[in-house]
Parts: sequence; C-alpha cells; structure tokens
Amino acid sequence: MSQCGDWIEATTTAWLLYQITGDPVLLGLGGGIRAASIILFGLIGGAVADRTDRRRLLFFTQSGFAIASFALGWLVLSGGVTFWHIYIFSAVNGALGSFDAPARRSLFPSLVPRADMQNAVVLNSAVFRLARLVGPAIGGVIIARYGPAVSYFVNFASYAAILVALAAMRVPPFVAARRPRALLQDVADGLRYTLRRPLLRAVLVLESVHSFFGVNTALITIIATDVLHAGPEGLGLLLSAQAVGALVGTTALLVSGDMEHKGRAMVAAGAAYCVTLALLASATRFEVAALLLIGTAITDAYWTAMRNTMFQLQTDEAYRGRSLSTVLLAGRGFTQGAQLETGIAVSIGGPAFAVTSGAAIIALVLALVNLRTSEVRRFRGLPDAVAAATASLPGDPGS
Repeated sequence: MSQCGDWIEATTTAWLLYQITGDPVLLGLGGGIRAASIILFGLIGGAVADRTDRRRLLFFTQSGFAIASFALGWLVLSGGVTFWHIYIFSAVNGALGSFDAPARRSLFPSLVPRADMQNAVVLNSAVFRLARLVGPAIGGVIIARYGPAVSYFVNFASYAAILVALAAMRVPPFVAARRPRALLQDVADGLRYTLRRPLLRAVLVLESVHSFFGVNTALITIIATDVLHAGPEGLGLLLSAQAVGALVGTTALLVSGDMEHKGRAMVAAGAAYCVTLALLASATRFEVAALLLIGTAITDAYWTAMRNTMFQLQTDEAYRGRSLSTVLLAGRGFTQGAQLETGIAVSIGGPAFAVTSGAAIIALVLALVNLRTSEVRRFRGLPDAVAAATASLPGDPGS
C-alpha cells in the first residue's frame, strides 16, 4: 500500500512539474535536486543506520515522508504551488530517503537466514514492482478525474500501512556498538571497505551507470508527451507497462529459485537490457513503446536482483549499513540525477538520442567490468564460495 502511494505521487509530480514548466531541463532539474540531496546525505545515512535502532529510524523517516506529502498536497489544492515548491520537497524527500533506504535494506539479515537472501531480495523487489504496476495507473486516473492534489493526500494516507507494519515487526533487540570514532570517520571507513573489494566495487560501478543512463520517470514522461502524444492516463499506462515487465521478471526469478552462477546471470541480463533499451529509441507507436518497456523491465529485474544479492552476500554485518548506503546512493541518487541528464540529452538530440546514447554507455561499461573483474564472472553465491572469497580479501582497519 505504501509503495503504491509512492508511485502515485511520483507519477503526479513528474506530470505536474512538466505541466508547470513545459521544459525538459526544468523537469529533469527536479530529479537533479533530489539526487544532490541523496548524494549529500547518502553515506551519512548508512553510518547512522549502523549506529541506531533501524526500526526506530524507519518510523522517523516514514513519518517525515507522510508530512511532506500532506504539505505538498495542500499547496497544490490551494492553487499556489510553483516549480520551486516541488524542488524544495524533492530535496526534503531525498534527504529522508538517504536515511530510510540503508536502514530498510540493513534489516534484511535480521529477518531471513543467509541461504534465503536471494529470495528475500526478489520478494522485496516483487512488492516494489507490483506497486509500480498499480500505482502509476491509479495516479494517472486520479490526475485526470480528481486533480493532482488528491494524489498527494492518497499517498499521505498510504503511510499508515508501513507504520503499522513496523510496529508489528519483531526483530532482535538493537545493541549499540561502541563507537569511539566520529561519524565522518565511520563514513570514510565504510567507503574504504566497499571500494577495496573488487566485487563490491564492480557492482557499485554497474549500479551507478545503470541508474544514470537507464530508463527513468522523466524519460518516460517525455516519450509519452512529445513522441507518443499521450495524456496523463497514457503516462500512467506506460509506467505500469514497465512494472508489468518487472513483475514478470521477478516472478520468473521466484519460480526458478536460487541461481548458482549469479555473476554470469547478472552480465547476461545486463546485456539483454541494453538491447531492449536501444530498441525503445525507434518506437513511435504507443503499443510498441509499451512492449519494449516491458522487455527492458524484465531484463532489469534479473540483473538488479543479481546485483543486490551479490552485494548483500559479500558484505560483513558490521559494515552493512555503510556499505549498502553506497550502492543505494548510486541507485537512488543517480536515478534522480538521471532525470537531469535525460533533460539535457533530449534538449541536445531529442528523445531517441537520449535513449540510444544511454544504452551504448551502459553496454560499454558492462563489457569492461566483465573483462576486467574476474570476481564478477566467477561469483556463484554459494555459502562455501562466499566464505572463500571473503577470506581471501585483505582486512580493514578496525574491522
């Protein structure tokens, strides 16, 4: 329910900002501002997640999201909303997300055994993908029939679901570790830990490039408006089509069970993603664009699940919040920043150029990582393989 509300709001914000500004660069700037906020606080959020009761931290961040949704909805309802209001709330939500995301992901090992980590990651992704299927379509209908303000109030109400779920959750009691060092020293230590490990470093690079040059909400908004000439309902359907593919890919992962050769599967899925993304550049009909978005989402579901599972399995508990904050910063921060990159690319060469250039860059980096980082190709994710890989890595100061 909460994720559906988030996607209703995201769809509404993209549509509203483009209606107010009519400028792809100003549309992308909204994501760029949120990205700057995530980048500014992202690593600090991971360090706080390692120092604090993660469930209580989630209570704080989720309550903050709810208040921001209500306030923005009130501004829209009053008729006084401007593009800079949306920018301010984008920055606030980015800052809250910097603390929310690492705390949320760091709870995984407290809830499931290590052997079930891939299924846990995939199930979490299934919830996200299902919400992405339903949320944008509902958002498009709400905008068309009731106005954008209602979308924000719906999202405000949806946060009740996650707050109740957090209250009902049973996790091991939090035991504060002894932290003689300053917060920024912990941040630097976590960053060193991540960058010294070839597998974590490679996944971080792929996450960054995929997030920055892949499909994003601004790109789909521009394609729906300028190429396909669709209204808000069409935009909602395209976003939902993308979610259909993601849900299909996630379901296939659940049915197939734990994959042994996770590294090879991740590379193959990444290559397929680049092909389907490049084909999207030539789509001029709504049905074709929707089918290609389904294809990109199916392949994206596979290689995203493999990246996240590999990262979780290769990270020590003492560094989990800080290490995960780096990949979440890349995933969430660069995805928001990608909207600004999309706006600039579209203004330079049009939507087709933005899509094609993004696919080419992702394919190039994926090929380089596959050639230069043997740990990615060899990674199998079995307990004995993980133990051997971890044992061969140099120790870190204070670990």
